[in-house]
Amino acid sequence: MGRKLWRPALIGMWAAAGWLAVADDNAAVSLLRGRVTDESGKPLPGATLTAIDPELQMTISVYSHPDGSFELDGIPPNAAQLRARLLGLQDQVIDLQNVSGPVELKLTAASGVDLQLQRPAVDRLGLLQWDNEADALNFKMMCAYCHQVGTQGFRTPEEPVDWEVMVTRMDGFGGLFRHTQETLVGRLIETYGPEAEAKWPEWKPWAAPSEDATRARVTEWSMGKKDDAMIHDLEVGKDGRVYVVDMTNDAVISLNPSTGERVVHSIPGGKQFDSEDVPIKGPHSIEGDAEGNMWITLALSGQMAKFDVKTFEWTVVSGHEAPRPRGGYPHTLRVDQKGRVWYTDAGMGVFVLDPAEDNKVKFYRLPAANQVRGGGRGESRGVTPYGLDVAPDGKIWYTKLNGQRVGRIDPELPDDHPDKIVEWQPPVFGPRRLEVGPDGKVWIPGWASGNFCSFDPVTEEWKVYDLPHGPDSLPYALGVNRQTGEVWICGTGTDSMIRFNPKSDELTEYRMPSRVTYTREVEFDAQGNVWVCNSNYPVRHVENGHGSIIKIEVK
Repeated sequence: MGRKLWRPALIGMWAAAGWLAVADDNAAVSLLRGRVTDESGKPLPGATLTAIDPELQMTISVYSHPDGSFELDGIPPNAAQLRARLLGLQDQVIDLQNVSGPVELKLTAASGVDLQLQRPAVDRLGLLQWDNEADALNFKMMCAYCHQVGTQGFRTPEEPVDWEVMVTRMDGFGGLFRHTQETLVGRLIETYGPEAEAKWPEWKPWAAPSEDATRARVTEWSMGKKDDAMIHDLEVGKDGRVYVVDMTNDAVISLNPSTGERVVHSIPGGKQFDSEDVPIKGPHSIEGDAEGNMWITLALSGQMAKFDVKTFEWTVVSGHEAPRPRGGYPHTLRVDQKGRVWYTDAGMGVFVLDPAEDNKVKFYRLPAANQVRGGGRGESRGVTPYGLDVAPDGKIWYTKLNGQRVGRIDPELPDDHPDKIVEWQPPVFGPRRLEVGPDGKVWIPGWASGNFCSFDPVTEEWKVYDLPHGPDSLPYALGVNRQTGEVWICGTGTDSMIRFNPKSDELTEYRMPSRVTYTREVEFDAQGNVWVCNSNYPVRHVENGHGSIIKIEVK
């Protein structure tokens, strides 16, 4: 239903950014070599070199070597321009139509507004002053889960409304402490208001990436409508396509990475994709099953859906046990080794849907505060069942975002067994989207504490790891490559993705090519490449006004 073919036009994101150029197919280059230096001719390592194709609405990026050189291959035929970017320096953009040999790019120092635009969100968030750590954690938990804080888009309301209207309409001050509610608007105006920037402390741009962090190739495809999309989660399909959910437009959109073709599949009963209506279904998370079908949590309508990628047929069922017509807020899902679909409901608990039993749904009520195994006193008002993963041994792991819990369900034990559902209190704050490694070790990001940890279920031992940019890094999710055991962490507040090697405890940060890159989900393809999506909401905050799919290939 609602199948729509989208072939990206030349107009769009790059035109808005002033990067539109008509490419001559006959003059296109597939391999480009060059060198990046500063004004004096000194080599600049770690610069991001991005080939921009406005017709396919995609970019391909690599990084300069220690001697400033770079090689960018596989450039699409309609690539129009090349951009060089490094924090602290002005972007340089050149046309590619008439390039016939190596290119030389000289980057000059950035200043004023241009320099402030480069300031990552992690630094801007750190400008907010709080009376204590509890208040800071509470703010991050309640006010940063859809978008980066302090960026240019955040500081500029969509309409000429005052700050109080803009802030209070976001969540009605839902989970903020009462004393924070009373002072928040003033704090935001003082920190981010029209007169605030002149008072900011000087920002020292981060050092250029090290050599290890430059051995990557990043491809980014724009997805959804400009200034109107929420590309929340993605899944790499067995058919070679990549599927995303557009939460604000009630649709699944597929991408053919080889051709750039996008196809929109509207969800039955949802809003029309091209309308300006409010969303009805709210697709949130997406996962494939053994047959290649896509399962989707419909958060707003409290339902579950299956999308057949071969016939384009939809199956939509209740997200709760019969006869209840809907669940609360179906959230994150995974498919287990038996084909059952497990998912968290952020307002209730954990559910499992069995396609082999006519999509029968079973509810798992989670332990109360005094039943936690790992210590701790009480839980916050909303426990918020959130992340979920299926371990190699078939056990189900989940988090309670606001309850500060990590839990495990053993589907094979009787329901009255004392170890059927067990919870622990993790040493990180704001456990979000966890994953389990091939060795059974559990990895959990600390959203508000800005770090991540591992948990060994056998020894019940925890180990905490810091991230490169500190407690305001906002690691939304992480993913474990079960082929290698490597952990990839979302640099949601740092416009980056971070690779962690558990064998050496080494962290490598890869800078993403677009500013305001807010990642929420990590997937891997059969070759071990990393796939994420940029889902900052509102999407107008993003540099080019689009959500996107991002592929990271490490050389």
